[in-house]
Amino acid sequence: MKITKQLQDLEMKLIKEKKTKFFKSLIFYLTFNLLFIGCSKSVENKLIGDWQIDYIEFNDQNLSTVPVDEKYIMKLAIENNKKQFSIDGVKGSWLLDDSILLFENIPESKTHIDSMFVVNDINGNSTIVLQNGDQKIATIKEGFVVPEKVKYKMKIISVNLDQLILQIDGDFHTYNKVN
Repeated sequence: MKITKQLQDLEMKLIKEKKTKFFKSLIFYLTFNLLFIGCSKSVENKLIGDWQIDYIEFNDQNLSTVPVDEKYIMKLAIENNKKQFSIDGVKGSWLLDDSILLFENIPESKTHIDSMFVVNDINGNSTIVLQNGDQKIATIKEGFVVPEKVKYKMKIISVNLDQLILQIDGDFHTYNKVN
């Protein structure tokens, strides 16, 4: 009888330990996911606002403060669920992918076309490509002119409520928040 009671107590203790381990694992999993989701959103939220360029640290480790008359403001916003950027009148969309900040826009420009050629696919569909030198400017497809988008990629080194550091082509660009 005493052995049976001890076995039952041991069995209850093992069941309690399994439940405790399960709940600890569940709590860890939920906490980790909430932190991970919250961190990516918080980085995005920290990026929203107006950032003014302050200085650049070049590959050769020379530091250059941007002269007052050359400083610019980079505006990052979310309007109507669309991520929009604006820098000196250049507007486009932005995307945060892990620690990479991607800008995409169609530049306003007047560009001379020095070459035009037709690209045919195996189904007989044709596209006219317009170029200036080696740079593709636009395509004409199904009667519509489709301009080439410019894509620009930067790595976020750090961001907080006051300062943003981006790595662009190996150089570190430091911005201060102005609003």
